[in-house]
Amino acid sequence: MTQMILNIRPAIDSRRDAVTLSRRGVVSACLPMMEIVTLAPQLPNALEIAGLVFTSRHAVLAFVEAMDTADWCRIPVFAVGQATAAAAREAGFVCIFIGSGGGVGLVSAILQHLPMRQERILWPAAVDKSFDMASALTLYGYDVQTLDIYVAQARVNFTMDEMRPLGEGAVSGVIGMSSRSVQLFCKLLKEQGLDSRQTHITLIVGSQSIADAAGPGWRQIHVARKPRRSRLLAIATLFYHRNHEGRTARMVTDDG
Repeated sequence: MTQMILNIRPAIDSRRDAVTLSRRGVVSACLPMMEIVTLAPQLPNALEIAGLVFTSRHAVLAFVEAMDTADWCRIPVFAVGQATAAAAREAGFVCIFIGSGGGVGLVSAILQHLPMRQERILWPAAVDKSFDMASALTLYGYDVQTLDIYVAQARVNFTMDEMRPLGEGAVSGVIGMSSRSVQLFCKLLKEQGLDSRQTHITLIVGSQSIADAAGPGWRQIHVARKPRRSRLLAIATLFYHRNHEGRTARMVTDDG
């Protein structure tokens, strides 16, 4: 079976990544560890909100489903990265600021572009949060309302087709963008009796904290300098072609 990159991000993300990787000549497969479930919280009055903070694309998509007025689109949006900003732009938001990387970088953007602190900032986010944006902004005097807008639930059922690349030893690299998804992947390998595959798999992750959550025993771990989709896909592309070309060269040598 052809060697491939396995993407364990949620389905909406991993499928989007697969299109990009395919254009780059990378064979990949999707094995989402979590599924996104949109919640339906009561929204505050849009006229009382000075800014919207989005720390993921999923938060944007879930919030758009819940929006009750077009007034929201006129409120300044602070997005954690390019992909989140693009989702906000597609949703109709017109004033968008992008952080310089992760939650800390987004705090800096808010300090720079939203000096007024008398009005509330709304942070629609996942139920499980890796960075506490509310606490970070409160330190600077902002009034932040956290709104749980979606939950990332661990998947419990996997199809034979999804598991086949792992079972056949065809996975050379795995893309992971959260500590929880990597931990769930490790758990799945153990439950399926495939944990010995780790020594043949290179992890491609978005931060050192994700690498730490993965633990030891992997062939290699590549950590992106910044937790951006573009960086992970660039690393995955380079890794795949180097690995594929190396295997091809060895095959030619052996056959010759």
